Amino acid sequence: MAFLDNSGDIILDATLTEIGRRKMAQGGFRISKFALGDDEINYAQYDKNHPSGSAYYDLEILQTPVFESFTKQTANINHGLLTNTRMDLLYLPILVPNHKIPNAVQPTGSTYYLAVNNETRTAIDDTWGTGVPASDYLLESGNRSYTFLAIEAGLNTTDFKATATTRTNYLVNTRLLDRDFSVYLDGRFLVGTMGARGGARFTNRSDGTLISNLLPLGGASFGGGGSSYAHYKAAGVSGVNNTVYFYVGATDDTRISALNGPRSSIVPLNFFVNSELASVSTGVRSVLFEQYGTKGHALFGGSNLFDYIDTTVYVQGTTSTSRTQLQLRIIRYAGT
Repeated sequence: MAFLDNSGDIILDATLTEIGRRKMAQGGFRISKFALGDDEINYAQYDKNHPSGSAYYDLEILQTPVFESFTKQTANINHGLLTNTRMDLLYLPILVPNHKIPNAVQPTGSTYYLAVNNETRTAIDDTWGTGVPASDYLLESGNRSYTFLAIEAGLNTTDFKATATTRTNYLVNTRLLDRDFSVYLDGRFLVGTMGARGGARFTNRSDGTLISNLLPLGGASFGGGGSSYAHYKAAGVSGVNNTVYFYVGATDDTRISALNGPRSSIVPLNFFVNSELASVSTGVRSVLFEQYGTKGHALFGGSNLFDYIDTTVYVQGTTSTSRTQLQLRIIRYAGT
């Protein structure tokens, strides 16, 4: 792997693949499509507090070394830029977790915990200790009625309120409203996901009261589609229309929503772990815990021991192509 010197301006660095060189030699080389990506960019380097002023906010980003162009035919852009022909878009949607509503699982730090079976869930409940119950912080593989990981799609802006009118103007009419989602899973550890069932609702009354029936989950989808990430498979799930609105004089709508602006949908998620990882403590421990994770660790203190593997899940809206990533810890009770 090599990097380009990006301390100055790079107009274009292009390298032909073997097929491209062959077509050029034959006189048939013609560029018909291209794609742009920002795999190398860390946007956390955008510094609004730079002492030299706004012209320098993005200096670190502009000077980030970038990969030399790939020549292999199998090379892919992992983080492609959105293509949209409309010139009147003022806002683009994002995906964010919602930790505010009942049964929405809470992260521990930035990580969500997924128990591989009911024995593990019970052991964690016993080990967790006093205070907030472990159930608030725990998913259980394949369980439709326990907890879920809630992802909201919409506009996170305070420029205008989240009303039915702004939802129509900025999401529906601009064709940026996500109804379905692709979930990308590492197929070594996770084999499928669940989303919303038909008839689920997520809205509020004019007094601000939440109306939600996201449980039980439905719509199981098992990873089958390909992905540019090694070992990853795509599973499709449906979301629920998110018509949580701002009403004058009502309880603040952001009390139940993670977004400040109009919302398009919410998708409740849970996952199916690879059955090899889901053995009970008296069963055979999967070698995957040794190869990719940690085994026999007193994760929560006390005498109970756990095996775990950390993995990343990616969720993408199929219409807007907005994406978020989630850190997931797959946990198995291993005994004492």
